Amino acid sequence: MDLSIGCRLFLEVFSYRRMLVGISVFLIVTGLQAQMSLNQSSSNLDSLTIVAFGNSITAERKTITAVFAQRLPALLEKEGITAKVINAGIGGSHTGRRIDHDLFKIRHALDRFESDVLEKNPDLTIIGFGTNDSAIDAKVEGGDSRIPLKAYKSNLKFIISTLKENGSKVILIAPNCLGAAYPEFRNERLYKYVKVVRRLARKYKTGLFDNYAFFREYDRVSGQSMDDLMLDGVHPNDLGHEFMAARLSKEILRIMAKYINK
Repeated sequence: MDLSIGCRLFLEVFSYRRMLVGISVFLIVTGLQAQMSLNQSSSNLDSLTIVAFGNSITAERKTITAVFAQRLPALLEKEGITAKVINAGIGGSHTGRRIDHDLFKIRHALDRFESDVLEKNPDLTIIGFGTNDSAIDAKVEGGDSRIPLKAYKSNLKFIISTLKENGSKVILIAPNCLGAAYPEFRNERLYKYVKVVRRLARKYKTGLFDNYAFFREYDRVSGQSMDDLMLDGVHPNDLGHEFMAARLSKEILRIMAKYINK
């Protein structure tokens, strides 16, 4: 073989190997940088922005010293977590739009989802709807709910999936059961909506505070009644909100633990 040809072949092979090594190093470094960037963007939060999105059970009330959303910052502070909690609860609100059911002339969940939740860029969103959705205005067994079960499920799926796409973690609240002043068929209807919340929590791997189950468990203890936790058979009183906040704070810690820089 001609010496010059051999030299050229050697140089070409050497250059090719150097190119492969260079590409490998580039891919490794790029991968490490991407992983570091991902870790930095999804962890080491110095504080949390939390939106509590719901109905009158979430909303502040003059007859309550502090609803659960107002209690959360102090509870989280004890764990070394600074949290800003934005209360986006409105009395009478259901998961749909005003055109879906307009007994209350207000902006409902889908009417205000963008402005009240997404524009706040929450790290975590607590979602609590269902009491108004399941309500039977005719007050007779078998009557229509304000928001049909299928629509309730669809509305919640949209809210949850949109939040997750926007980087917000989610905790769902299953609505508490109704007190003794309400006929049992109302709780039977409400329970169908509770089961939707439980299933969606499993499907979307969200956090869950099952307030319905908690109220039932409380009621089973001798000498206690679920009405002890409510103002009027629907809305939690201060004791009810104290219990809610305590359990929600634990769920927040569980969901957000790996993202928080203590």
